[in-house]
Amino acid sequence: MRATLAVVLLVLLPLLAGCTAAPRGTSTPARVALVIGNAAYENARPLDNPVHDAQDMCKALGELGFVTLCRTNVRTRAEFASLVDEYVGRLGPGTAGVVYYAGHGVQVGGANFLVPTQGQPEGSAANPLAALFAVDDLFERLRERPARLNIVMLDACRTELFDDGARPPAGRGGAATAAPANAPRSRLMRELQALPRAGSGLATIRDAPPRTMVLYATAAKSAAFDGDDRNGPLTKHILKHIGTRDQLLESFFKRVTDGVETETLRDLAKRQSPFTYGSFAGRFCFNGCPGDGPGPPPAN
Repeated sequence: MRATLAVVLLVLLPLLAGCTAAPRGTSTPARVALVIGNAAYENARPLDNPVHDAQDMCKALGELGFVTLCRTNVRTRAEFASLVDEYVGRLGPGTAGVVYYAGHGVQVGGANFLVPTQGQPEGSAANPLAALFAVDDLFERLRERPARLNIVMLDACRTELFDDGARPPAGRGGAATAAPANAPRSRLMRELQALPRAGSGLATIRDAPPRTMVLYATAAKSAAFDGDDRNGPLTKHILKHIGTRDQLLESFFKRVTDGVETETLRDLAKRQSPFTYGSFAGRFCFNGCPGDGPGPPPAN
């Protein structure tokens, strides 16, 4: 009897091993998000809303089943790269990923960069772009680890990036803010502005990775409002619509765009028009697609 039992165990053990949980770190979540909000700038005009924007986006995405990696006031290019690497490491072939950034952005020579909050990093004076994180670097990392869908939301292009004077009111009655005299802060901006074809509005996206959709706060080479509510106009309307049930991704983009245009034209007397770039032929809804079961998918 014992001999027979031993034989049975020898046969079953390999099968039982196949039913055990995979080791930690070998599976990929169905939904992943990287959320960054930069506001406390030492090298450019500080902003009012990006920290709130990032906090609210992180909460909303978490409630929709995303595994979230959320940071505010990322100081250096190296910190940006480390966060992107951690995020990309969580992607898999079936993953839907979101990268959200609120803060200053700049274009130089048709390339787009996100601005860390640190003053003038050592060694960046010879090449001020060395202080910034390139959007192309994000795209390159996404190409290396393809996912089912990547959504990149850039609430950048704030108007005050190269402004050395008092910050104008953001919209509905805000008071102008005087600029502190801080040489390291203005020095990096002066060096960036002196580069050929530099500007505070981001350039058109021309080479996004496959299955990637990019949402800009405003049209290429235009400036976006920071807003004087808790959230900037783009993020305000993202939050308003992201939890809508049975809403396909293309409908989400249209509703956000319409809401931002309507509000900014009404309240600020100037239309801010969000733009989308990229290509995705699949079907995705933040909060369940028509015919799905109740509730968002689990975060895994």
